[in-house]
Amino acid sequence: MTTVGGKYARRLSRQYPGLFVLLLDQSGSMVEQVPSYKRSKAEIATSALNNIIHEMIKNAGFDDYDPGTRKKYAYISILGYNDSVYPLLTKTGEPIDIATLAERPRGFAPVSREIRKGSEVLHKTERLPYWIEPYSQGRTNMVLAFQRAKEVVQHWLSSPPLERWQAPHSECFPPIVINITDAQHNSSGNPVREAQEIQRLSSREGKALVFNCHFTRDGGSPCVFPNNPNEVRRLDTVGLAAMMYDMSSIIPEPLRDDASRVAGSPLSPGARCFAYNANPDVLIKFLRWGTLAVPFHDFEDE
Repeated sequence: MTTVGGKYARRLSRQYPGLFVLLLDQSGSMVEQVPSYKRSKAEIATSALNNIIHEMIKNAGFDDYDPGTRKKYAYISILGYNDSVYPLLTKTGEPIDIATLAERPRGFAPVSREIRKGSEVLHKTERLPYWIEPYSQGRTNMVLAFQRAKEVVQHWLSSPPLERWQAPHSECFPPIVINITDAQHNSSGNPVREAQEIQRLSSREGKALVFNCHFTRDGGSPCVFPNNPNEVRRLDTVGLAAMMYDMSSIIPEPLRDDASRVAGSPLSPGARCFAYNANPDVLIKFLRWGTLAVPFHDFEDE
C-alpha cells in the first residue's frame, strides 16, 4: 500500500481498516416533524445513516482474496441513546465489518428519490437495504453515549487485528466518532469532558476524531465547520451550540481541503468537525465527509 507521510495520512484498506462509531440520538425530541420533509427528525437521521452504510459498502469493492465478499476496510458500531445507551447493529455493540453488514441487512424498504433531466424531474423508487430503524423516546443522556463510545474506541486500539492480514489497529487511521443529535442534552454529567477524553486516545496516525452534527427541524442558517465559537453562539441562546463546538475535534490540517469542498469555501486553521442547525441535505453531506471523504478520499488498496 502506498501512503503519504505525516499524520492522518493512512488510507483505509483491507490491511489498514478504520473504525467508525456512530452515535444516534433517539430521545423523545427526535419525534418532531421536519415540516419541509413531512418526516420526523428520527426518520430522517436514521435514513441518512442507512444510506451512508449502503454507500460505504458500495465503495468497498470486492475482495480479490475472497471472491463475492466486500473488502473489510472499515468496521462500524452504531449506538442509539436516550436515557440509556444500546447497540443498534450487534448485540453487544462490538464493531462489525463492512462485508458482514453487506450480507446481513435487517430488511429492505422502498426509497424514493428525484432524478433531474434538464428541466424535468423524475421520481424513482428503489428497494434499498436498511440496518437500523427510527425510534424516539426518553431523555438525552449524551454523557453515557460518549462514555460507551470511548470504551469501543479504547478496546479497538488495544485489541489485536481481527484478521490475519490486518496490521495492528495502532497503525491505522485513528477512530472516528460521529454524533447526530438535536443537542437537547438534559441529563447529568459533562459531555464536553467525555468527548475530549476520546480525543486524547490515538493511533500512530493521530488522535481520535469526534464529529458532531446538530440536526434541527427548522434547518435555518446552518453553520458548517466553524473556527470560532462566536459563529455558532450567535445562533443559540441556551449554550448548546458552544457546548457542541467544544466537544468537536479541530479539523487536522491534512483533512482541511476536503472539508473546504464541503463548506464551499476555504477553511481557516482551527475549524471544527461540527455542523450546527443542519437540515437533511447538510446532514447527509456531513456524514459523507466524515465516513467517505476524510479517511479514504484517495483510497487505494494494498
